[in-house]
Amino acid sequence: MKVLKFGGTSVGSAERLRRVVEIVRDAAEASRGVVVTSALGGVTNTLVAALEARREGTLATATLTEGLWIRHHVLATGLLRPDSLRTYEGILQDLVEELARLAETAPVTPALGDAMVAMGERLAAPLVALALQDAGLDALPQEATILVRTDATFGAALVDVATTYRQTRAWYAAFPPATIPVVTGFLGATAAGQTTTLGRGGSDYSAALLAAALGASVLERWTDVDGLYTDDPYKNEEARRLTCLRLEEAWAWNHAGRLGMHRKALDPLVEAEIPVHVRSTAEPQEPGTWILPAGYEPIVAVAS
Repeated sequence: MKVLKFGGTSVGSAERLRRVVEIVRDAAEASRGVVVTSALGGVTNTLVAALEARREGTLATATLTEGLWIRHHVLATGLLRPDSLRTYEGILQDLVEELARLAETAPVTPALGDAMVAMGERLAAPLVALALQDAGLDALPQEATILVRTDATFGAALVDVATTYRQTRAWYAAFPPATIPVVTGFLGATAAGQTTTLGRGGSDYSAALLAAALGASVLERWTDVDGLYTDDPYKNEEARRLTCLRLEEAWAWNHAGRLGMHRKALDPLVEAEIPVHVRSTAEPQEPGTWILPAGYEPIVAVAS
């Protein structure tokens, strides 16, 4: 089986989401899969800004919830069939009402921050699952709060790896084999059930934890760039795409802040010796970049 993680740019428009559906459908023909989704592009930033306004006492709750409702509803309208759209409208309404209650009545604490910021992934996962269902796939959304156990360091929670692996394996063993779970990235929960977040970029870490827990054959990281580059390809025309990188080297680069992923994103994969394939949702035909553990043969030359 494989874990497929989609970043915010991959689920940020109807066009990109249609490509996500095609990618998952193709993957499902060959193996079981788990999808991990980020929030729609820009939504987490909106929620972080709203949280800061809440702390300052300047938050316009109605403006926040209306904006989120419109963003998600417009995308769903351009993507889903009528029955699925009605289902999503109900989910969307419940979640924005929950967000409004939090923003208006909950005390300003670190726990409130995580509960608010987590809403982006909670809004995205049902939308992705319904899009997959419309394509004939048996998909169900799953909030990671029952999978990823953390402490109460809100904003950058520390993961209890042993408990997370145990919970994830038990959950997946009971999951119908033909069903594709669409899991919220970035999120976890304390033993008391409080929602936590893993820090910015935490969806990569979430996907790595699930891949390691389930013994995945590969973690596919889908983004808006066709692999890893020697520099930012949007800023440097001479940047070269790395076609293959050793996982241990990538781990060191990532801890040094050179790969733009969550600092712990590769930790579970190094221990479990699971390869990563970084690919582009916009250009799925491109080869991307392989990150391979020691013992795996290089896919191609180092760079192109």
